[in-house]
Amino acid sequence: MQKEWSVINLKRGFISIEALLAATIFGLLVTGLVGAYLYGQESTALSGSRVRATILAEEGLEVVRNIRDASYVNLVDGTYGLATSSNQWIFSGSQDTIGGFTRQITIATVDAKRKLITSNVSWQQNQQRSGSVSLVSRLTNWMAIVIGNWANPNTLVGTYDASGTNDGLKIAVQGNYAYIVRNGGTPDFIVVDISTPSLPSLAGSLTLPGTPNNIFVLGNYAYVTNNDNAQELQIIDISNPVSPSVVGTYNAPGNGNGVGIYVVGSTAYLGRDTGGGDTFIVIDVSNPGTPSLIGSLSLGQTEYEIVISGNYAYLASGDNAQELEIIDISVPSAPVNLSGLNFAGNTNATTIALASSTLLVGQGSSLRIVDISTPTSPLLVASFTGGAVINDISMGNGNAYAFLAESNGPSELEIVDISIPSVPIQVGVYNGATFNGVAYDEISDRAYCVGITDNAELSVIAP
Repeated sequence: MQKEWSVINLKRGFISIEALLAATIFGLLVTGLVGAYLYGQESTALSGSRVRATILAEEGLEVVRNIRDASYVNLVDGTYGLATSSNQWIFSGSQDTIGGFTRQITIATVDAKRKLITSNVSWQQNQQRSGSVSLVSRLTNWMAIVIGNWANPNTLVGTYDASGTNDGLKIAVQGNYAYIVRNGGTPDFIVVDISTPSLPSLAGSLTLPGTPNNIFVLGNYAYVTNNDNAQELQIIDISNPVSPSVVGTYNAPGNGNGVGIYVVGSTAYLGRDTGGGDTFIVIDVSNPGTPSLIGSLSLGQTEYEIVISGNYAYLASGDNAQELEIIDISVPSAPVNLSGLNFAGNTNATTIALASSTLLVGQGSSLRIVDISTPTSPLLVASFTGGAVINDISMGNGNAYAFLAESNGPSELEIVDISIPSVPIQVGVYNGATFNGVAYDEISDRAYCVGITDNAELSVIAP
């Protein structure tokens, strides 16, 4: 009987072990299947997210191509988000977000006619894992033509006579249109069709409150500075050049007049005179109808013109201790006065232009050429003496030529080769009457100049 009992217990022990083993195997099998299922789900989600991110990145590149085709000058180096305004794509802020995906477009200069575009999309896959997709493309200024010979003599090929006797003050060119502001008169904002440069004709116009001082054109909007104390900045919708309209204004605190203006993406940088209030103002123009203050700074001097490069604003100033002022705008709500450069003499710097890492500053009849490779330590590399007071500067020939609009003298349009910044050389001149503003257009290879001539406020100069 004892032996029989032992056999029964042994059989029961084997059965228990087999059950435990079966349960263990089953558990492992279930765990593996569940793990495979969950991993498959995550892989599917990751794959789907990557596909969507790739589509958004590709869309970013296509949008930049669209913006390039509107005007190559829209491709200013920097990092941007994308948005739509009046059914048109625009750069807006430093990134945009779509359904949990963050997109950033980075623009960098390759050479005079090419830009490197990076479209990066990132997202958070789960708490432990993030994802990103980057697509890169090079865009060419395919509309640019070979520049002609700008050596003497240059040729007047067309003029436009605006009604009244008020002078042409500043000009911007975009596509087939030139946008002109005058120092008063009816009208004082004029859109000229230059699709045939030799036959410029009126497309549209406005009479603005106050007196315009300067203009910057980007995309569907013209940004005009003004002496009107209630609207130092006026934003004009030019999506239909034949029928421009004021869609928004900005009233800066104090009575200082709006003077200089530069716009990057959805941010406008306004320079003012010393009539009261801060003289450097950063404005959110993402909604052109309701521009709003981001930040400001009191510099104590008139800021005549502004250019932006990366995280820095460069100002042509009335400060005799530093005619070039440099502002850190990396935190737009809190701009910081970093440094500046003092040029010889006490003449104000009144105009400024940017050519990659080279600044050109007009101070009286002197063209100051400044290396800003190290933004906080600008270096004066050369000075060029123009024929008269330099009123405006426009860059051309892949930033190798500076076109100078000058007061009455031996040359009212002067072309200077700055391809070697330390050795500026005069290329050619045009002798007419005082030019207050100039905009060179590389597509038509023409210099569009505005000035004091009553029957030709706009003059079109060809090589």
